[in-house]
Amino acid sequence: MGRLGTWEIIIIVILVAIIFGGRRLPDLGRYIGKGLANFRSAVKEDDNKSPPPEEDRPNGDQPKNG
Repeated sequence: MGRLGTWEIIIIVILVAIIFGGRRLPDLGRYIGKGLANFRSAVKEDDNKSPPPEEDRPNGDQPKNG
């Protein structure tokens, strides 16, 4: 399977416009944007909470499991 070409993207956009209608498209875009922003902030927050790699731990301490 390859990447989507220009014609495929145009067809998808037309189908979405037909299904959701012109009035609901801005709302749909807004909801998708907010969802992506929440996802990115959650990923960034998770990265900040992860333990440091072993070589950065003082005295070679191992993480406690359970």
